[in-house]
Amino acid sequence: MSTGGGQTLEDIMARQERLKADGESRSKETGNPANAAPINEPLGTRGGRSDADAWRGIRYDNIDIETQVRNPAADVLIQDGGMRWYQLREGPVITYGGGAILGFIALLVVFYLIRGRIKIEGGPAGTTIERFKAVERFGHWLLAGSFIALGLTGLITLMGRSFLIPVMGADAFATLAAGSKWSTITLHGRSCWGW
Repeated sequence: MSTGGGQTLEDIMARQERLKADGESRSKETGNPANAAPINEPLGTRGGRSDADAWRGIRYDNIDIETQVRNPAADVLIQDGGMRWYQLREGPVITYGGGAILGFIALLVVFYLIRGRIKIEGGPAGTTIERFKAVERFGHWLLAGSFIALGLTGLITLMGRSFLIPVMGADAFATLAAGSKWSTITLHGRSCWGW
């Protein structure tokens, strides 16, 4: 049965299962201004388009937009250029990136189990030599702490939705994500100023 360009049950079910739905036929159903009702008739100011037609035209970027702003993106109302990155991030990046992180952790554990602690030949001499000054150690751990914090907040941002929300719940994750966002801004701001 034809829906005249509207959604079909198959489209809705495909979206719910995160499958690609065919939007090609609907992308052309954006109303015909030639069929517009006169301005003094009901729907006359819409120019022959329904709400669904207008929003479909906006979604598929084939609606006539008039604006006073003069730049290339002024008439783009819905920008979905980031969808390809979002789909890549939600799929292969999380799958293979998460596997790579776990793989490197496993390699470090295996290396430690095989090699063990690195011992000093002949044992400690009993004297202590200051290799790095306090300011150098402070600078080292400030930088190392920043890397660790940025790494953890990056993992929270990248994989939190998939792994942390089911474990800790949406409210607790929202607090954690907001905190990680502010700590990242703080650390990034300091690194920009050379702290």
